[in-house]
Amino acid sequence: MHDELLDAGCTPECQAEYEALPDDEARLCYLKRHRRHLVETLHQQQEKLSCLDYIIFTLEQHSKGREIV
Repeated sequence: MHDELLDAGCTPECQAEYEALPDDEARLCYLKRHRRHLVETLHQQQEKLSCLDYIIFTLEQHSKGREIV
């Protein structure tokens, strides 16, 4: 399980918290919470990529002499 937790982005502290949980139900809740955090982080990064894509597009259009409406 150690390697799988590392692959899932769990820090050593995260792994220690996971292993200290009393049962599988608590571990399942913990993993779902970690998953939600990863999805939220992913969405934030996607928003940043969209902003960069727009800036790149705008600069490319400007360098071609086109006006963005």
